[in-house]
Amino acid sequence: MARSTHHDLPADVPLCAVRRGGLIESFHRGRYVVCGARGEVLESGGDPGGYVSLRSAAKPLQALPVVTSGAAAAFGLSARELAVVCGSHNGEDGHLSAVRSILEKAGLSERDLQSGAHPPLHAPSADRLRRSGERPRPLHGNCSGKHAGMLAVSVHEGWETGSYRSPDHPVQRLALGVVAGVCNVEPDRISLANDGCGVPAFALPLGSLAAGFARLASGRNLPGELEAAAGEVRAAMGEYPWMVAGTGRFDTQLMQETGLVAKGGAEGVLAVGSPDGWGLAIKVSDGSGRAVAPVACSLLRRRGIELPERAEDRELANLHGEVVGEMLPLVREAAGEGST
Repeated sequence: MARSTHHDLPADVPLCAVRRGGLIESFHRGRYVVCGARGEVLESGGDPGGYVSLRSAAKPLQALPVVTSGAAAAFGLSARELAVVCGSHNGEDGHLSAVRSILEKAGLSERDLQSGAHPPLHAPSADRLRRSGERPRPLHGNCSGKHAGMLAVSVHEGWETGSYRSPDHPVQRLALGVVAGVCNVEPDRISLANDGCGVPAFALPLGSLAAGFARLASGRNLPGELEAAAGEVRAAMGEYPWMVAGTGRFDTQLMQETGLVAKGGAEGVLAVGSPDGWGLAIKVSDGSGRAVAPVACSLLRRRGIELPERAEDRELANLHGEVVGEMLPLVREAAGEGST
C-alpha cells in the first residue's frame, strides 16, 4: 500500500469498541505507532506515515525554546513553571498562579496574553468563576502556560510581543525549527494551520511524533543543546505532572503512575515517551477523546508498563451512576492488521 500524505486519508484500523449490554454499539478507528529514538518503527496499526495534526501534543516540544534560548535561566523559571508551559492545564488555582508568575518574571501581565478565553476545564473551578460573576479571561484558557512561555522567550530575545502569535514571528519560527529537529522532519515538510489558541499548529507523520517523544523522554539522538533542554523539560513534567493537565486528567495520571512523559492533544491525539528510548503516538480518526485512554493503556501494557485498572477508563455509566457499558480496546486484534 502506498504511504499517504497530508492530503490523503491515512489507512486506519479499529482501535476501540463501545459495548452496551450485549451489543457492540459503536467503535472508533484510528492509528498508532511505537518508534525508537532512531525513528525505527517497532509496532504499528494503520499507516504510521500518515500526517497528523499534533495540536497540544506539541506543547512539550514547543517548550524547549524556553530553555534553549536562555529565557528559563534568565528569568529564574522554576520546574513547576516550566511544566505549566508544557501543559493544557485545567485552570485550577495552582495553574493560574504559575502562569501569572512567568509573566511577572518576564515583566509582563495578563494583558499580554493572546491565548483566547474559555472557562476552566476543571468543573469546580469553572463553577466558582461563574458564581463570582467573573468572565473567563485568557489566563483561564488551557494554553495560557504555552503562551506565557512564548512571551518570555520573546522578551528575553528582544523581540516585540504584540504579534507573537504570527507564523512569521521569530518565536514561532524558532518553535517550528525545534519541532522539526526533535521529530527529524524538514521544516518545509511540516504542515501549518491555526490552532484553537491562535498560534501555529503543526502536522507531520504520526511516526515522527512517536520518534520525537522517544527522543524527548530519553535524550537520545538529539544534539547537545536540545538534549540538555529535553532533560529539563522531562524532569519538570515528571516532578509536576499535575501542572501539565490537572485533577482527573489522563496525562497527569499516566505520568504519576508510570514515570513516562505524556501529552494529549485535541481530536484524539496522544504522545507518550519512555526513558528507555521508545515513543508511542495515537490518533483516533473521528477525534473522539474517550477512546484514547483505554487504547493507550492497552498498548502500554503490551510494552510491559504496569498500569492499575481504572474503572473510569473503561466503564460507561448512565445518568444515575449505574454502569451500563464499557469501552473495549481492540488493539490486540488490530495489531495483526497493518502492524509491523
